[in-house]
Amino acid sequence: MSVYFGYAASLFRRGVGVRARVTKLSRPLFLRRPTGVALFGPLILGLDAFALINVVPLTWTHWREAPEDSSDAEAPAVRPPLRPWWQRACACAIQFTAGAFVAGSVLIYRGRMLTLVSLLPPKNPAVASTASNRRIFVQTAGNWRSNGTIFPLSACTLTRVEEKAMFLQVKGEYAGWQLNLDDSIIDGKPVDSVEQACKTLAAHWHAAGGKGTIKAS
Repeated sequence: MSVYFGYAASLFRRGVGVRARVTKLSRPLFLRRPTGVALFGPLILGLDAFALINVVPLTWTHWREAPEDSSDAEAPAVRPPLRPWWQRACACAIQFTAGAFVAGSVLIYRGRMLTLVSLLPPKNPAVASTASNRRIFVQTAGNWRSNGTIFPLSACTLTRVEEKAMFLQVKGEYAGWQLNLDDSIIDGKPVDSVEQACKTLAAHWHAAGGKGTIKAS
């Protein structure tokens, strides 16, 4: 649960990132279409909300005691009473918590799966291009259209954590963001292999002054 509280707190904590809408970009350093949960997240959230809206009221208004066995076959059927309010309240709370857990997990996953990373031009063209003069623009599966976040390159560290994945950490920001290298487009070109994607991305990243350990698996 600490992970959820950490992400929730990060929404209200001012970090080094700046929300931005960038409509004109040069060739992105990294580009990848979302897949799986990142792609179908809105559908999952919609189904989750639909289930909560219907199941919780149904439980509260229709969850009744088990019917009593009657030895008289001709006796009229008696509708059993509703279960005590505290039982129905507990059941509704469990259902709501489960739905909130699913929604939170999907939102966190989409918000931490990168779909675009672009090196922005130097803030001051008259100054040498270094990490302190460069910024990156990133988008996640949770961003719409041209919306994203700008970070100073000097605060960013890119590390290869798995054969097909890298992890972007930003100083002052909670946790980090994942880049999946398979089926990605690096520097505007589809790559033939994960290793080629890693080498090309590392060359551009380090050339711009970016920090991190990007090496072959």
